[in-house]
Parts: sequence; C-alpha cells; structure tokens
Amino acid sequence: MPLEHSLLQDDADFFKVVPFMFEASLPNPFIEACWPNGRDAEAQKRHAAGFIAHKNMDPTVTWTKVTDTETRQIVGVAQWFVFKDNKPPEMDFDGPPGTWKTDDAKKYAQEVYALVTSHRRQVIRENDVPIVVLSIMAVHPKHQHRGVGTMLMKKGMHMADEMKALSVVDSTVAGRPLYDKFDFHVKHHYYPIPACKSCGRGDVLELFFMVRPRAG
Repeated sequence: MPLEHSLLQDDADFFKVVPFMFEASLPNPFIEACWPNGRDAEAQKRHAAGFIAHKNMDPTVTWTKVTDTETRQIVGVAQWFVFKDNKPPEMDFDGPPGTWKTDDAKKYAQEVYALVTSHRRQVIRENDVPIVVLSIMAVHPKHQHRGVGTMLMKKGMHMADEMKALSVVDSTVAGRPLYDKFDFHVKHHYYPIPACKSCGRGDVLELFFMVRPRAG
C-alpha cells in the first residue's frame, strides 16, 4: 500500500483527521488542557474548526499529510510553523467558543501552552529567520510502523533545508527517536505540566526540546 505526501489544504479533511490525532496522542496532559475532551465527537468538531480557522488566518501555518494511495485514507498529519521572512507576534493561546467549560480551565490552558512553548519562543526571539517549528505530528494508530512519520519528517526537513532554516520541536519520549534520526539535538529536558486543582487536572509530561541546525 504505497504512501503519498502532500499539503493538507481541504478544510473538510480536518474533520477526518482530528479523531485519529486524539486517538494517537491521548492520554497527554498538555493536549488535554489545551484541546479538552478530545475523545468526544462534538469537541473534536470544535477543535477541527479551530485548526481550520488558524490555518486560514495565519500564513505561517502549513499542514502536510500522508495518504494511503489504495484506500485514499489520510494516515498521518503534521502542522508546521514556517517563519520565512518575519517573526510572529507572541500571543495567548486560544480556541473556538465553547472549548473550555470555565474561565479557570482556559486560563490554565494558556499558562500550560506558554510554559511548554517557552523554549521555542526563546529560540525564535534570539535567532534570525528562517525558522521552522514542528508543532503537531500524528500518525493513525492503525498505520504506525509504516514509515508515515519518517515521510512527514523527510519532506518537512527538505523544506527547512531549502530555506536554510533552523528547526525546532518539543518531543515526547515516544517521538524522540524519529527526531534523533533527522539530526535534532536535545537542548532541554523537562516536565512542564503543573497541577490545576480548580480545573481537576494535574500531571507531569516528560518532554525534550530539540533543535536542528540550519543546512550548510
């Protein structure tokens, strides 16, 4: 079953891929704080709408996909921030109306997002563009170990190398071996998720902040 890589541009596709994105990623306290109730169908629709709105309003956002050419099923996706000419303004994390049940839950999500992306933001502040950020990668659980993640990375790093871009990613333990293969190096190793008693959340997540040098 050959695989094909391409841009993810059709808004309708997000409603197909978001369910497996959560299936592949949960449990994860960072995701559960920022994109809550990810196993719920209605919440998945809200999150898909949020990804679509973000893609359509932010020119630095690029989504790519891998498709099984026999079934035409999308089996993997990646979200890249491509800062080619200018650095982005630093803004609070947000989502569509109804994403969080309480203001405390939203405030907690914003704090967690700022904490998890703090090293990324520092690198962006301190280095020249172009910079490429791998923000999201997910492979359908039934299609893992087929080289989907490798294909997504190979195409993304080819894009980065053509621009001579610095590349960064916040990696889970499971994701690190893939990024190691593409010459990412660990700069920070941390457990960033604090407890939020009023939100009913609290856990730790082991993450590696990794940087890949520019080509040449």
